Amino acid sequence: MSLINKLFAAAAVLCALAFQSMPVGAYPAEDVFKKAAAFYVEGKYDEAIREYYKPIQEGYESGNLYYNMGNCFLKKNNIGYAILYYEKAKRLIPADDDLKANYEFAQSLIKNRQSVTSRPWLNRQLDRVYNPLTNNVLMILILFFYVMIFTVLTAGIFIDERIRKKYSTVAISAAAALLIISSYVLYERVSGVQSVVLAGKVEARYEPFEKATVFFTLYEGMKVEVIDTDAQWYKIKRPDGKTGWAPKNDIGLI
Repeated sequence: MSLINKLFAAAAVLCALAFQSMPVGAYPAEDVFKKAAAFYVEGKYDEAIREYYKPIQEGYESGNLYYNMGNCFLKKNNIGYAILYYEKAKRLIPADDDLKANYEFAQSLIKNRQSVTSRPWLNRQLDRVYNPLTNNVLMILILFFYVMIFTVLTAGIFIDERIRKKYSTVAISAAAALLIISSYVLYERVSGVQSVVLAGKVEARYEPFEKATVFFTLYEGMKVEVIDTDAQWYKIKRPDGKTGWAPKNDIGLI
């Protein structure tokens, strides 16, 4: 399958997800939030986490729910789990200012974070533009650009040739460029399974067994991509491209 086909396949999947409703039978989340908030104020973070986890087990999803879970783990100094749930929240409420602030603070606590977070300049610029958008919104943008190109091409049949050459080419070129860029960002998001290191220190190995040679070390809170699995191991890829095998129990899937 070509890259373009993969991009549109990903968009189609997300299109279906965008129109799925919440699980049947609304969970009484309001009561859970009240109980958990009371535990949080009292400093009983484990009890608060247990309350917040109840609706998750029932299939309920909420950006605020994940955000509050992250706050509880941050208070417990469990940086890995805090970032894991902040990442989950970012997919639902990416523009929330409080989430951004707490997420950045949690990231600042990661040991040796600069050693593996390098990304190409272009990717960093795209992150700045597209990070506030959820996958569903990004998918809608892709479909919009696609429809725009189709509409301009169709309308061009009925427009004077001189006008068509002058304006339609510019419109199509701009829409096509935005379509390709947005599709690339979406493909990058969904092409692998994003995850977070949960253990304080994880040794990634060349092969998926305990006595294999250690390739590099990961620290709690670092983001990696899961690209393969083998029994009790994940093959993970760091942002700088290095790959290795890590125990599944030490990696949390976003």
